[in-house]
Amino acid sequence: MAGVLALTSCSNSDVLNENPESGSVIGFNSYVSNSSRAVANENFTKFFVYGGYQPKDATDYHTVFSGVEVSKSVDNKWTYSGASKYWVADASYKFYAYSCEHIELSKGAPSFVTTADDAGHFKITDYICGDAHQHDLVFAESGAITGKETGNSAVSLTFKHVLSKVNVKFKSGFPAGFKINISDVQIRNMYDKANFSSKLAERWSDHSRTVAYDAASSKWTKTTLNITGTNTIEAAVTGDTPKDAVDVTTDTGYFIPAAYTDNIYLNFKIAVVDSEGTTIKSDYIQGSFTPTWSISTAYTYNVTVNGSAAGVEAIEFTVDADNGIEEWTESPANDFNFGS
Repeated sequence: MAGVLALTSCSNSDVLNENPESGSVIGFNSYVSNSSRAVANENFTKFFVYGGYQPKDATDYHTVFSGVEVSKSVDNKWTYSGASKYWVADASYKFYAYSCEHIELSKGAPSFVTTADDAGHFKITDYICGDAHQHDLVFAESGAITGKETGNSAVSLTFKHVLSKVNVKFKSGFPAGFKINISDVQIRNMYDKANFSSKLAERWSDHSRTVAYDAASSKWTKTTLNITGTNTIEAAVTGDTPKDAVDVTTDTGYFIPAAYTDNIYLNFKIAVVDSEGTTIKSDYIQGSFTPTWSISTAYTYNVTVNGSAAGVEAIEFTVDADNGIEEWTESPANDFNFGS
């Protein structure tokens, strides 16, 4: 290691008779708040809906939707697969939906809970977020809606991002003329497994790691932050032919929101190339930090790579009273005789 871097979802079936004569068809419309690169309003075309109703004066819920696909047509209308579902008058409904970049979850078990303390809530059990599963995850809930015989509106869903997203920006702290190639950027030892619940204000709980950190055996949880385009950073050049600094920013990685009490790590590889084109150092750098990553929040970490972090020392010179210009050595006088 070259150096240590300091960082500035079982459900019940419907039991009431639902038919077109008793009410209007349940429909949906949606909106994505705080749009991101992965899922935004302009490219949001599919989600998966869960939910059901609680009959009047009852405690348990009956499932109406359990992972039903809802998609947007070319005329911007949202329709769900399968037979139409109809409102039951005076029943209390709750609807939940998610989209994992338009695909069904493969790393986590979503469910609508119908009984006990969590009745009427939505859960994702054992959600995984790491190198094996890197997707933006958005979630929406309707709140309680009372069904009417007629005049029911489409269920309005506003989706919010429920992960944290992180990227890293690298800058050069070397003198002008040096080029530093950045590669193999990873965040390690983060929580990559947790449970999600609509019941919790903070949404996420039971954080864990699927791999225990073991540096000696090179075992850890990790998320790779890829670099698209150039991976070389350079300092600005001044003088007669000025040149702007070249920085490098990684692509976004998605993480389970968490408040850490132990270290996680930023690791990356550098290759330092001097002005003559010679690679003078190639090694891995590690920095530790203890972040608090909040839900729906994006973070950029700025990293300046200099000689100290890279594990190279600049050549320096010094001249002082004890190590400077030596005094003249006086030789004995020499006599010259002319004309004798």
